[in-house]
Amino acid sequence: MQHLLRKQIILGALLMVISFASLAQRGEIYQPEHDDLPFYLGMSIGLNNSFLNFDRNLDFTRPNTSAVNFINTKNNMALNLGLLGTLRLSRHTLLRLNPTVLIAGSKNLYTFTKANNLTDTQTMNVASAIINIPLALKIESDRYSAFHYTDIMRHYVFIGGKIDYDLLGSNKSVIMSKGFTGSNRTPYNNTLRGTDFGYEVGMGLSFYLPYATISPEVKFSYGLRDLNKGDALLSSIKNITGNFVYFTIHIEN
Repeated sequence: MQHLLRKQIILGALLMVISFASLAQRGEIYQPEHDDLPFYLGMSIGLNNSFLNFDRNLDFTRPNTSAVNFINTKNNMALNLGLLGTLRLSRHTLLRLNPTVLIAGSKNLYTFTKANNLTDTQTMNVASAIINIPLALKIESDRYSAFHYTDIMRHYVFIGGKIDYDLLGSNKSVIMSKGFTGSNRTPYNNTLRGTDFGYEVGMGLSFYLPYATISPEVKFSYGLRDLNKGDALLSSIKNITGNFVYFTIHIEN
C-alpha cells in the first residue's frame, strides 16, 4: 500500500511539472534573476516513512522475565509540512534551513514478545508529532534545457545535520498502550527518548516556472542518538536509533 502511494505521488508531481512546462513559450527563460538572489524562501509538503533500528545485546535470546526476547520494527507513514529558507554562499553552493512538522497521529512503533510470555505478541503504540529542524549544505548544477524548453531545470544534492523533537513522545508521563491476544491490558510507560539528532543526505530536481520553482526531492535521515531510555522492558536491547525516508515537494519564490 505504501509502495503504491509513493508511486502515485511521484507520478503526480511529474505530471504537475510537465503540465506547467507545457504552458511555457519555447526559448523563454523563466526567473533568469533567480541565480543571483542572495536568499529566497518557500514552503514544503510531502510524506515520510519512519522505522526504528534495534541493536540487540548478546543475551537478547535469554533475557530476564521482564524484558523482550523478540522485537520487530513497524513502518509508519506521516505527513510533513515545512518552511524553507535558502542562503546563497556561491554560484553552486547554498545553505538551507527547512524546519518541518511531522504529523503521524497514533502509530505502532514495534511488536514484541516477553521472555515470560512467548505466546502473546504485543504492540507498542504512541501518539507522535515531531518537529524536524535540518540544516543542509546544498550543491546544485547549472541550469539545463529539457522538454524542449531552455534552462528550465537543474539537479542538486545535499548533506547536513538535524534535530528531531517529539512533542508528545518526549513527555515522561506519556503512556503507551499495548494490544495483544491476552486478557490483561496494563499500559507501558514511554520507552523511547523524545529528542534525537543525526545526519541527512538527499537529492532533487528543480523546475523553474514563471512564478515559482518546484523541486521534488528524496531525503534519507539517520538518527545517531540512542533512543532507549533504559526501561526494564527493553533491557535486552543495546541501543535504538530512528530512521526516516522523505519524499517532499518544495515550492520556492
